[in-house]
Amino acid sequence: MSAEAARSERSDPGEDTVRISNVLRRGHWYSELPAAVQHEIVTRARVRDFEKGAVISLQGSPVAGMAAVLSGQVKLVRQARPGHETLLCICEPGFWFAEYAALTGDRALVTAIARCRARLLVLPRAAIQQMIGEDAGAFRHFAMLAIRRIPLYVKAFIHASSLEPEARLRGQLAVLAQIKVEELGAQAPVDLPYSQSDLASLIGLSRQTTNQLIQALAAQRLIETGFRQIRVLSPDALLDRA
Repeated sequence: MSAEAARSERSDPGEDTVRISNVLRRGHWYSELPAAVQHEIVTRARVRDFEKGAVISLQGSPVAGMAAVLSGQVKLVRQARPGHETLLCICEPGFWFAEYAALTGDRALVTAIARCRARLLVLPRAAIQQMIGEDAGAFRHFAMLAIRRIPLYVKAFIHASSLEPEARLRGQLAVLAQIKVEELGAQAPVDLPYSQSDLASLIGLSRQTTNQLIQALAAQRLIETGFRQIRVLSPDALLDRA
């Protein structure tokens, strides 16, 4: 969450606290926090709205805090070289992002963009530091959000490095499904909000080649396709064959 995004800040959640907490509890990390910590996060955070296409935070820039999606979707992309962006993930309601930079003070590792009109809950870095200062144990809660994601990120890197295009797509779809299962409590079959263009960016292939690979996986009854959506019927089966 960039400092520039402060212009779209709304007032504190107020009477919306219960509704916001209900959305955040879709995510395992927030739902497993002690009730007192949940309350502190929601009351210290701010709600911000972003129009479709708005840059929420920019790769290489300072961040103002970590954020959770309340409505809409946010895509995370990384610029490997000038003019070339790679899609990493599409965040849905209940998903937190920018936790690493918010905790370490480093610059943003990726760019976050509103895929459609989106509402976010932003917990400023200053609020995180205050919570840790008041209760040293609070750091463990925030650190666990990042630590639990490491195995999935390693898997994503391994599959993204595959030289075999179909194995690359199988692996990436399986990891994205696992993220949704572990982060948001989804159950198989898992619906992923990715279009063919999104998947082409994700695995670094043309839309035509990606479409052929998608049709092949659909023919094997590993996935089903819909409008800007892929349904993963069995993440484990995808991984087994990847």
